[in-house]
Amino acid sequence: MPREELIADLLRLLPKERVLTDPSELFVYESDGFTIAHARPAAVVFPDTAKDVSEIIKVLVRHEAQVVPRGSGTGLAGGCVAYDLGVVVSTARMNRVLKIDIENRVAHVEAGVRNTALSDAVAAHQNAAIRAAAAPRDKDISPTTSAARDAEDATAGQTRLADTSAYHFAPDPSSQRASTVGGNASTNAGGIHTLKDFVTSNHVLGIEIVLADGSILNVGGQNGAYEAGPLDLPGLICGHEGTFGIITSLWVRLVPKPAAFRTAVVTYDSTENACNAVSEIIAAGHLPAAMEMLDGNLVQTIEDAFHFGFSRTAQVLLLIEIDGIPDLVDAQLQDILDICKKYSPITVEVSDSPERRAALWKARKSAFGAIGRISHSYCTQDACVPRSKLAQVLAEIDRIGKSYGLQISNVFHAGDGNIHPIFLYDDHDESQVQNTLAAAEDVLKYCIDVGGTLTGEHGVGVEKLHLMPYLFDEATMGQFLRIKHAFDPDERINAGKLLPSEKVKISLVSPGRHVPQ
Repeated sequence: MPREELIADLLRLLPKERVLTDPSELFVYESDGFTIAHARPAAVVFPDTAKDVSEIIKVLVRHEAQVVPRGSGTGLAGGCVAYDLGVVVSTARMNRVLKIDIENRVAHVEAGVRNTALSDAVAAHQNAAIRAAAAPRDKDISPTTSAARDAEDATAGQTRLADTSAYHFAPDPSSQRASTVGGNASTNAGGIHTLKDFVTSNHVLGIEIVLADGSILNVGGQNGAYEAGPLDLPGLICGHEGTFGIITSLWVRLVPKPAAFRTAVVTYDSTENACNAVSEIIAAGHLPAAMEMLDGNLVQTIEDAFHFGFSRTAQVLLLIEIDGIPDLVDAQLQDILDICKKYSPITVEVSDSPERRAALWKARKSAFGAIGRISHSYCTQDACVPRSKLAQVLAEIDRIGKSYGLQISNVFHAGDGNIHPIFLYDDHDESQVQNTLAAAEDVLKYCIDVGGTLTGEHGVGVEKLHLMPYLFDEATMGQFLRIKHAFDPDERINAGKLLPSEKVKISLVSPGRHVPQ
């Protein structure tokens, strides 16, 4: 059916302000954070409820239009780009926190709730409950008894504050101020504290998802249940990259914030020494909350931009955080620092100051913003490699970059071997774009060859789709496709993402480079 008829049917379903069709408005939705992959959608629609999503999908399927889910658009693999005049279904308006249940340590949220907004809502909920618990009781008792009761209530309230005020949603991707909980689940996002807190799937208990026929499916635990059924369907759906359906709400786990933190910054003049320190820390049995690594180029760029006080002579900066019980963290930190000092650091800084900790993590999360000071464009790659091979992999990345005439900077989650080489280029120059894609492919293949995997947290999307058969054999690829078809047999939803599809063919900028290949 013509696009005009599709738009007319959508406008019969939704108010005009919730259906974008003007080219100037659609431009914003042409790509996600991986700007090399881009296409203009036929329309963007904004449902308010799961029922809205269901009705929208039925309309799109009737018109044989691709359904393309989108959260905040912070993805880095082109997973929410609408090819073949697909229609973007945005969950941005579905941003309500439906329930916070501290007793069972769970929250029920719509898919469009921002990551940090959930933890903020949990804190506000707990503080309100504490204030209510500490308020004087309105009973017919003597003034003396009333004063004693008020003091008792206040003490009880403060005790509950100490016990319960520090719950949060643990996954913390660098985009957490903008990214949504639904998007975190769809990509199985990780983050800086993945080393200890694990990825999003470990924090999702139940999911409501709308399938390709418009049916609404609820899987997993609800109302505080941590186990539901013999098959872990929420775990299967997490990481589906919007190819099974559209997640509309989630039951997620709330966990206590640690009681104490210690943060250390260690700089080295040798990448190999820094990587060896990381490997030995983990081998010794320590599990820091985070171990992040930045190379010298990026340290200098961040220091030029934000003046955090880092050594400009450092070739590598290692940012380590441990958390836990106050009486234990200092001893653990000393053991970790003893290991770091074996590898001849330039500087060692330790802090238990919340202000300094906040500044250090701001520095880490500002890394990508600082890149804009030195390069017109950049492409961030994502792979996981064995920790013991980090130094070897970084050396090869440097070699590949030089062979393509590219500058590559590195900032990544060293503790779990999740590397993020950043390729600097100018996207106005088509030859530079293709040169960057070719170099990135060599890096990913090398990571796979040394025992790593294609993605640590960003997903496959369209960016890495052509490399899926390089990592997985034919039998595994076939099983992946059968799972996709169990949810979406006609490939109506986000076809051509994550898994090869005959239905949607995708080109990354150049007519000579197609995905899938």
